Amino acid sequence: MAKKGKGKKGGDKLLKSEFQLLKDEEGRRRFLQDIKDKAKEKQGLEEKNAHINNLKIQNRWREIMKAAKAKELLQQIEVLKQVHERHLDRKSAGVENLARDVDEAEAQYSTALQAHCMNVDTLIDLQASRLQTLQNQFESDMGILETEFNTERMKLQTYHAKERADILGIMGRMEQDFQDAEADARHEYSSLRDDVKNKNLEEKHALRIQLEGTVEDLWRQFQAALNQYNASTEERKKQFEELKSKDSKNAKEIEQQMKKLVKLQETIAHIKSKLSTNSKEYEERNRALRQEKDAIQSHFQALKRKMNTFRDRERRKLTELTIVSNKAIKDLKSKVGKAERIIRMAEMNRKLETEEEKVLPFYKESLPDDKEVQLAKQELGEPTTNVVLPKEFAAMEQFHKRYNKASLDRLALEKQRAQLQEENLHLRGILKQYLDGISINEAVLDSPNPLVVVNGRTNAPLPHPQSHLNITYVEAAHQQQRIGAV
Repeated sequence: MAKKGKGKKGGDKLLKSEFQLLKDEEGRRRFLQDIKDKAKEKQGLEEKNAHINNLKIQNRWREIMKAAKAKELLQQIEVLKQVHERHLDRKSAGVENLARDVDEAEAQYSTALQAHCMNVDTLIDLQASRLQTLQNQFESDMGILETEFNTERMKLQTYHAKERADILGIMGRMEQDFQDAEADARHEYSSLRDDVKNKNLEEKHALRIQLEGTVEDLWRQFQAALNQYNASTEERKKQFEELKSKDSKNAKEIEQQMKKLVKLQETIAHIKSKLSTNSKEYEERNRALRQEKDAIQSHFQALKRKMNTFRDRERRKLTELTIVSNKAIKDLKSKVGKAERIIRMAEMNRKLETEEEKVLPFYKESLPDDKEVQLAKQELGEPTTNVVLPKEFAAMEQFHKRYNKASLDRLALEKQRAQLQEENLHLRGILKQYLDGISINEAVLDSPNPLVVVNGRTNAPLPHPQSHLNITYVEAAHQQQRIGAV
């Protein structure tokens, strides 16, 4: 029992010691947590104070910069004011000079205008007289041309009527001759044809009679021979010989008659060929007459075409003369207008001339002479070119000088204008910065501006400075050892 009591007391003591250790451990943990919380609170407070101090420093720095910037802008404005006053004085002097020039130019303009009006009136009178002279000359030339045209037309008409009457007479005479020749040829042809026909009929009738008698004789002989043949063969042979000889004679006679017929046919052919030759000859004559008629008619047509061509040419000349005269009038009017425009432009340019240009209108050339340039090229060994300019270029030399000077002045004014615009933009930017710094409006508030601070904040992007506080962190194991040692 005693042992059991001792064992129970030892277990309770062990539990108490363990509970005490756990309690101490929990206390240490709470202590460490409190230390960490306090350190975090101190760190947050330090960061907040650092941020507030940084904003105060920035605000103060902005005020200092604003004052310095305002002072600098005031100085710049004062300088600009002085520059502006100098420019204003210079411009005022220029305006006075220009006013004086305007008065002088007006006086010159009135004088030049009077002279110009007088010259224009003189030119108008001269042009009117010239136009009247040209009109009178044109009318006289027109009358001469009309008279010549009418005279030549009458001559051509008379010549045409005469030629036509002659041609008609020739054609009638040739037609009558042709009809007479044709009637004679027809009559001769009919008489020759009748003669040949009658002669052929007579010869044919005589030949027929002769042949009929011969045939009758032969028939009788044939009958006698036949009778004798029947009587005796010898007699027949003799008779055969006799008949043979007679037959040869008859053949010769027939041949002679045939030759006569051939001669008659040749005569007929000769007559026919002669008739055809005569017809060809008359056809050639008729063809020649027709060709002559066609030639005369073509000559008449050619004369008619020439006359029409002459009329068209004269009409074209008259039209061209009218067109040229109208064109000359238009050209003269355009030249007069161009001269007036040039005079007006010259008067306008004269108003803009300076005193130096009025005294010395043409500057002296700074370029070397042609001889000096050629000598320099010869010394350098460069080839020289001898270019001879026309005389018209010498007359335009002074104009080119004035034109080049005007071009250079225009370029200089454009460059000065660009510089002044750039300077104006720069001054506008400076003035805008100054006005934005001394005034507050919606545009200033909306745009990024580091000088505007509302409730410690600005709309300009600013760098956030990092805190340089050194915070010491203590490990829990070291803290536990320190507590245990205590």
